Amino acid sequence: MGDKNKPADIAKAAVEHAAKNGNNIVILDTAGRLHVDEDMMAELQEIKEAVEVHQTILVVDAMTGQDAVNVASSFKIGIDGVIVTKLDGDTRGGAALSIKAVTGRPILYVGMGEKLSDLEQFYPDRMASRILGMGDVLSLIEKAGAELDEEKAKKMAEKA
Repeated sequence: MGDKNKPADIAKAAVEHAAKNGNNIVILDTAGRLHVDEDMMAELQEIKEAVEVHQTILVVDAMTGQDAVNVASSFKIGIDGVIVTKLDGDTRGGAALSIKAVTGRPILYVGMGEKLSDLEQFYPDRMASRILGMGDVLSLIEKAGAELDEEKAKKMAEKA
């Protein structure tokens, strides 16, 4: 619809299009910013008034560190949960635990790469181990198990 339309009108049209085409899930991805501003909050409030929103999930970049906590604490429309991205780099995730403490909302997923398949369910105990420098051994074991299962499936398919 272009940038000449209000975000609330675009959201409303997206929901109507989804309903018309038999889609039952719509993800409204709003503009990401490092700092929350009043104009953005007003736009988000207008979207919430224009369409029925079932969940509001804040996505924050772990590489911004404590700035991610500042964004979460100043997010005035309320959130149901958080996704923390870019945890596949050098960041350890201390911001994730701070965000949980500040918002009182759960960390739902963490992004360990750039693909949708790289989203992983958040496990606080594993994050604590990572922050303490002990690594995330359980996730490593799960990934290795998945790789082995995939290899086993390929070998079985070759035999058939």
